[in-house]
Amino acid sequence: MAEETQAQEEVETTEATTQAPTTYTQAQLDSEADKRAAKALETAKAKWEAEQAKALEDAKSEGARLAKMTEDEKAKELEKQRQAELDKREAELNRRELSTSTKSLLVDKGLPTDFAGSLVVLGDADKIKTAVENIQKTIKETVNKQVEAKLQTEPPKNGASALDGANDPFKKIMAQYKKK
Repeated sequence: MAEETQAQEEVETTEATTQAPTTYTQAQLDSEADKRAAKALETAKAKWEAEQAKALEDAKSEGARLAKMTEDEKAKELEKQRQAELDKREAELNRRELSTSTKSLLVDKGLPTDFAGSLVVLGDADKIKTAVENIQKTIKETVNKQVEAKLQTEPPKNGASALDGANDPFKKIMAQYKKK
């Protein structure tokens, strides 16, 4: 019985502690925010220092490698680096030009320019043009099918639209004109 009373008291105290909301003063909140900001700054600083140390080490190793080379080897290496940089720039320029021409083609075909990013991945202007034409054709066919489906109506069920009988008002009008 004493155990039941003790267990019941523990449940009541647990409920009381979980129900009471925790309140903080503005100073406590500011202190916590400052701690988190300081921790984030320390993490970012450590990451930046590691990146700088790696870049410095890479530069030193590159310098040591170049120092061991002869003049001809250095010139070839520098030319190779320049050529790689030029190739990279040229590829970026071609990608931009292809993107611009793709957007222009899409606008000319009446399609949204949102497709341009996906089409530029193809990398060839002829392939892009073919893909745009296929997209345009597919969209037109789909729209036409949907329009035809929406416009399709069922004929009247009571036969009131049959104008071939004796009650056809157009036949009466035409008969009047033929008599004249």
